[in-house]
Amino acid sequence: MASFLNYLKKSSLNLPIPLGQLLAQIPYSFRPGIGNVYRQQSRYIDEYAEYDIGKKEKYLFNEFYKVFKHAYLNVPFYRDLYRENRINLKDIRCFSDIEHIPIIRKSDLINVPLKERSFDLKNRMLVNTGGSSGKPLSFYMDPSRYGNEWAHIHKIWSVLEYTPTSLKVNFDGRSTVTDYIQYDFVRNSLRFDIYADPFVVCRKLLPISKRYKIEYLHGYPSAIFEFALHCKAAAPELLNVLLKTLKGVFLVSEFPSPNYRNTIEEVFRVKTQSFYGHTETCVIAGEISPNKYQVYQTYGLAEAVQQLDGTEHLVGTSFFNYASPFIRYDTEDKIETIKTDHRILNIFGITEGRIGEYIVDKNGKKISLTGLIFGRHHKLFDICKHIQVEQNELGRATIFYVAAVDSVINPEQLFDSENVQMDFTFVKINEPYRTSSGKIKLLITDNKC
Repeated sequence: MASFLNYLKKSSLNLPIPLGQLLAQIPYSFRPGIGNVYRQQSRYIDEYAEYDIGKKEKYLFNEFYKVFKHAYLNVPFYRDLYRENRINLKDIRCFSDIEHIPIIRKSDLINVPLKERSFDLKNRMLVNTGGSSGKPLSFYMDPSRYGNEWAHIHKIWSVLEYTPTSLKVNFDGRSTVTDYIQYDFVRNSLRFDIYADPFVVCRKLLPISKRYKIEYLHGYPSAIFEFALHCKAAAPELLNVLLKTLKGVFLVSEFPSPNYRNTIEEVFRVKTQSFYGHTETCVIAGEISPNKYQVYQTYGLAEAVQQLDGTEHLVGTSFFNYASPFIRYDTEDKIETIKTDHRILNIFGITEGRIGEYIVDKNGKKISLTGLIFGRHHKLFDICKHIQVEQNELGRATIFYVAAVDSVINPEQLFDSENVQMDFTFVKINEPYRTSSGKIKLLITDNKC
């Protein structure tokens, strides 16, 4: 059974919807590769909520110490870092000792060879992230993270009555969508080609929506916003079908601006929900009200750490990445602590959110930069420190990159522009462009400095 499912997973995008929906009935707690962790974490989520403060701190310390000890003994970067700061394993004995461990930042990791900050774990996967700053980082992902992640995501989504058997439409940045709408059995989702003509994609989606009950939309707020506008103005039949089946909309990756959110809720007449998370898998938090997120500490240790300027940064430790550990990792997201359980962060707000940014293609269609830049695997990320985008002409954009190597040959071949009606020019720069306030933005919209 396990080998059969693994085979299906590799060819999942070509699996017929009826067969995929039948396989979607298999509970995650029994699925090969993720079942044990999913089952364990689902139990801990519920149990942790009933713990008193002392038991919560003990639980978090034990989970933290496991990955801390592993990194200290097996990962050169952390071994050297802790020795330089005169930290021994015996020095970290309880929850309060965690604050003595150095905080690391993306810039610290970028300057270290991947091999020096990783562990040769079986079936580890190479991934990269750009984050809202466009500053790429490659690292290995521990396959055990999937059981942990899905347990928490399903818990968060259950607020809108979601179950894994619910069919949803995904609006992400993947360039591998075949025939405009493609079924993904692993996620029991229909992938929507956000780069194609919406008239064509919606015509393709209409008969599918009539035959199968689509209960949720999921993806970038900017992309779902564009879909909502199109349905309202040009696809009334599809909208009428969706209005009968939709239960909610899950917004990810971008900060859900009120404009996007209000339009989506107005058009589809359902609630939207956002959650905080990132590729590094250090922190996950479910939205409980606009810009208020409740931390799931069973996913990874989340901390609010005060900076010299008086602001707070969200710092996280991944409990499920032994391949490239992230320990007291500064997400560089500025937050405001709203509620704590004694010394444990419970609820936070984001003081500087990530608003959806886009460029416009030759046909006047808006292309989400979150999807284009971070929804695809660009090989250019592996050899660059910064990537930024500027557009001064319809259908044309400039990709500015700060190289991490001496020379970059044919950068256009390292950038996945498949299925995007844009002409890209690539320009190497020595330092990233910053705003007048010193911020590094993915989309350059003002005078470069």
